[in-house]
Order: sequence, then structure tokens, then C-alpha cells
Amino acid sequence: MTQTPRELLEFLHRYDPAIQSLALAVRTVVRQELAPCHEYIFEMRSKVVLLYGATEHVIADGICQIGVFARHVTLAFPRGVDFHDPAGILEGSGKRMRHIRVKRLSDLDRPEIRAFLRQARRRAGLKRRRGDAGGEVVTRVKQTPRGIV
Repeated sequence: MTQTPRELLEFLHRYDPAIQSLALAVRTVVRQELAPCHEYIFEMRSKVVLLYGATEHVIADGICQIGVFARHVTLAFPRGVDFHDPAGILEGSGKRMRHIRVKRLSDLDRPEIRAFLRQARRRAGLKRRRGDAGGEVVTRVKQTPRGIV
């Protein structure tokens, strides 16, 4: 796994150390499950956002996103409404977006989290060769992306 971008660490600096660690742990799990993929990191007024996609167009064609808030980290899926979720773990009432609130590191041990990431990867058409442990993650960092306020 590559080193955490300096800009991401700077963005996370305003959060409690436990939330910083949680955000980086969620990022690690997402990158493990989605690689090869594209990662787009930016800071907004109230949160830090990490978007993931199959191409460099992650804002329009996102697979999942991480939102870092003061007391939790959210793992969201733009097409989560279509996911197989027999336990009803995904939250949200919008037309398409569904999310999971991650409040502690032990939440990442839930097998559903990796299962949702795999569903997202398959739906996006991200392919891995048999036995491939992942691949490259192309990371871009921006202060605030165009078109998002």
C-alpha cells in the first residue's frame, strides 16, 4: 500500500485522533477492495470527502465515497439502493444513495462492509485477474472540486 498523501493528513488534522485513525482505516479497506481504481480527495466546509471510481471521472461516475465528520465516518454508495442488503444495514431514504456510519474501528470487521464494496466494484465493471490482490490506485487531491459547493 502506498503512503498516505500529505494533503489528506492535513485535511484530517482538524479532527480528533480517533476519527483520523478511523478515516484512514476505512480508506485502507476501500482501497483494498476497489483497486485498481481512481481516488479523488478534497475538503469541503464541514467534511473531508474521498471519492472512488473506475475512471478519472469519479464525481460523475463514482462507485463509493467516504465522508469524514466530527463523530463518525460515512461509507456511501451512489447506487446503494440496488445492493443486496438482507440485514438492512444500509441507511438512507434518497432515490439511489445508501450509506453506513462507521463509528469505531471494530465496525470495519463486519463482513457486510467488504461485501458492499465488492458489489459496488462488480456493478462498476472493475475487474481483477484471478489471484490479483488489487492494483494501482490513482490518487488526486483538490481543495474543492468544480461544481460542488
